Amino acid sequence: MIEFVYQTLVKFGYTHPLHPAINHVPIGLVIGAFLFALTARTFRWAQLTQTAWHCVILALIMLLPTVVLGIMDWQHFYGGALLFPFKMKLVLAGLLLIFLTLALVFGLLREASSKSVFMLYLFSLLTVIGLGYFGGELVYGTRTAAKEISKGPAAEGAGIFKQNCSVCHFADKTANKVGPGLKGLFKRDKLPASGRPVSEENFRNQLLAPFGQMPSFGYLTKAQVTALVAYVKTL
Repeated sequence: MIEFVYQTLVKFGYTHPLHPAINHVPIGLVIGAFLFALTARTFRWAQLTQTAWHCVILALIMLLPTVVLGIMDWQHFYGGALLFPFKMKLVLAGLLLIFLTLALVFGLLREASSKSVFMLYLFSLLTVIGLGYFGGELVYGTRTAAKEISKGPAAEGAGIFKQNCSVCHFADKTANKVGPGLKGLFKRDKLPASGRPVSEENFRNQLLAPFGQMPSFGYLTKAQVTALVAYVKTL
């Protein structure tokens, strides 16, 4: 079912993860709740206390689809591998659910303006900052950084690798990340997952009809694959 969703989206030209498109909603609502609560406490503006609490309710509503799409992306793009940033995101998502639920309950008990609720808003804010950090670590962190090439097709290939491949493959080592590291790939005899002989043709075939749990990258153009090959040959 998950793969059907992504393959359908690819047909319409959408190749990106689904989670980032929605996770800004609960994050923005948590930030809004804290700022409204802070303003209410600072300027004795009681109406904003209720506004902050309403933000919490909406954040809780949007948290479920955000988590579901995050799990789908995790399964599709990472094969469900429990990388450290994912472990931290799962823990922080659980904490966020607890903080928001407690804030909701306090609000139902008409204690939304209490210091305890304000601290829950603060803890929720710190939690979404942590979620953002570890999400950024997956995309931009040093563990996913591709080797930089100054010019030529390999330079374009480095960008393609960083956007499409670096989440699962190391560029500077042979150790496994989610998939095998690709350092020195074209100096080997066999592709690490399929065992097929190393060649440009088999590399291209792996992108179009992957072996194992690797998702298909059939949406890449021939020129992009050529640039990607040029880059991988430099590793």
